[in-house]
Amino acid sequence: MARQMTEVRILVVTDDPSAPRELLNMIGDDSGVRTLFADTGNAVSRTFETDQVDVLMVQIDVADLTLFETCARLAREQNEAVPVLAIIKADDAKAAVSAASLGVEGCVFTTNPRQIKRLTLFLVDAVRARRDSKIAMRRLEEIESRYTLLLDSSSESIAYIHEGLHIYANRAYLELFGFESFEELEGMSMLDLLSSGKDGPDLKKVLKALARDEIPEDNMVLKAHRQDGSEFKATVDFSPARYGGEYCAQMLVREQFSHADPALAEELEKLKTRDMLTGLLNRHAFLQELNALAQSRADTAGLSVLLTSLDKHDELQAKLGLGATDALIREAAKLFKDACGDDHAIARLSDHSFGILANVDSREESEVIAARIVDHCSGKIIDVRDTSLTVSASVGLAVAGSEIDDLDMLLAQADSALHEALHAGGNAYVRYRPRVSGDADEDDAAWAERLRHALDYDEFRLVTSPITSMDDDGFLINEVETRLRTEDSDEVLMPAIYLPAASRLGLASKLDTDMIRRLASAIAEKPAADDHHWLIPLCFDSLADEETLHSLKTMLQTEKLVASNVIWGVREPEVRDKLRRVQSFIETFKPLGARFALCDVGPESEVEPLLKHLELDFLRMAPEMIQNLSGNDRLRQALSELVHLADQHQVRVIAPKVEHTGDLATLWQFGITLVQGDFVREEASA
Repeated sequence: MARQMTEVRILVVTDDPSAPRELLNMIGDDSGVRTLFADTGNAVSRTFETDQVDVLMVQIDVADLTLFETCARLAREQNEAVPVLAIIKADDAKAAVSAASLGVEGCVFTTNPRQIKRLTLFLVDAVRARRDSKIAMRRLEEIESRYTLLLDSSSESIAYIHEGLHIYANRAYLELFGFESFEELEGMSMLDLLSSGKDGPDLKKVLKALARDEIPEDNMVLKAHRQDGSEFKATVDFSPARYGGEYCAQMLVREQFSHADPALAEELEKLKTRDMLTGLLNRHAFLQELNALAQSRADTAGLSVLLTSLDKHDELQAKLGLGATDALIREAAKLFKDACGDDHAIARLSDHSFGILANVDSREESEVIAARIVDHCSGKIIDVRDTSLTVSASVGLAVAGSEIDDLDMLLAQADSALHEALHAGGNAYVRYRPRVSGDADEDDAAWAERLRHALDYDEFRLVTSPITSMDDDGFLINEVETRLRTEDSDEVLMPAIYLPAASRLGLASKLDTDMIRRLASAIAEKPAADDHHWLIPLCFDSLADEETLHSLKTMLQTEKLVASNVIWGVREPEVRDKLRRVQSFIETFKPLGARFALCDVGPESEVEPLLKHLELDFLRMAPEMIQNLSGNDRLRQALSELVHLADQHQVRVIAPKVEHTGDLATLWQFGITLVQGDFVREEASA
């Protein structure tokens, strides 16, 4: 559910009582604006005293500039200055000068209603943005205050370092080093308390790195010095932090004990991996668990991250007050723990959102878990202090594919899905799906995500297009290609849109393998299709990928595809300068009985060297070779030469995308009898 707009009040100062209503009609009743009216200086003053005014709109009368000056002065005298929009007549230079001298936020002619609407909405948006900024800053201050309280009560020794100096230390840190109060430590350098052995890290270099916001990844074993002169061995961890609005480094110091009590060691490990408020796993431990699961599985398909939160958390917190926030989070943790049971790891990942790790094998299993959490929480009553709250929850679900490139990305996807669920009204789960469009200019990162998602979740569809002969009714070749149509979308992407991105990203061979796997499955389901001939265009990456070649060869040898029915196609723009690789490909598959086609031959293609050095059986032209033949002598000449060269090498020419039966006579005159077009097209999906 979208957040309701806060009301913005505009005081309209004019002698026309209908002006406020006209302004509302202009900007729309759904704009969240309320108008007030005043026509004298006293009325303006009373309105400021009794109502909140967010924007002041004044129609300047050159005969009464005092009213405008009074309005501008009152606007500036408020606790927070109110923006002023001056409305003047087009020919009123004196009024314009007066408005400019008083420094209004906007000035527009009465004859330009579109500009009045635009500036009004601009000032309204600015007021809302200023309010949102204040709310965000207040919440940030509250969070920092709560976080500081948590740090102060922590049993871990934690300090914040900025430019090598201590700017904060909690009570445990002060006690560890023997300080009575932070005033004794404030401003001291990290080097005053820690030192390194001969073989240890160079702490001066560490400080320089911290000054550049470069946080050491590994912990350090250092010698620590107490105030009383005693020393102890300590493990020091650094992590990025923010304190008092400044970026800094958090330093966690743990004393090493040579004969540590196992119970104490277990307790320390628990403190490292658990969220102190809820007792659940913390974010770091959750990510470690996710990484361990991903490493232990041969195939990560199905491994899922669920992110969940109570719906309308801010409203619940407002009912309880800031002092009960921790209690609300603890009750939410119990609710989610009960909902997911003991079979799945659960962690508190941020202020009031929780993560659940589902070690399952399919999307359907993870969706069952998400639905169970939503159902368990829907309408549940929780007691926080003396208040009973009826709550519901939303879940964002991200399901891994067969390969995980970035675990943080999986978490980010779940977070995106959770926000979508919350904004849609809550009490539901949303599974993350990448946005897909036909915009070929989108960045490669977006394309990589879409294509991998499509491969993992079976979103490619097989399409065959027949090639027939004008002089042999029994001749039929089915050309094979795929379409990308994502779940819950009516948009279909053609290969010309996604193949260039797949080639750049090294995914083209995976798309070819997926297409051929689909074809083999379709043939197995329809035995009558065994007698068909299949033209299968391959990307050059597939010709150069040994794993793909081995997979294709195995399919032919095991007769999942009948070799004599297969025509492997290569695209001329891709292979024109890579003859050796194509020759090797043909030498591998020709003995098995396969045939070969050169596809997408255009008017500018130099095909003679290809026909001379490659053992080809077919040549399929690019669509532009046969467009407007009757009116293009140069194209007719190029087509005549192409057919002549093909005849010399006993290669049959295929004309694609023939749109009109009238073009068949022209193609016949050139000796082209194999055609592929909409009038014979019989697309079949598998």
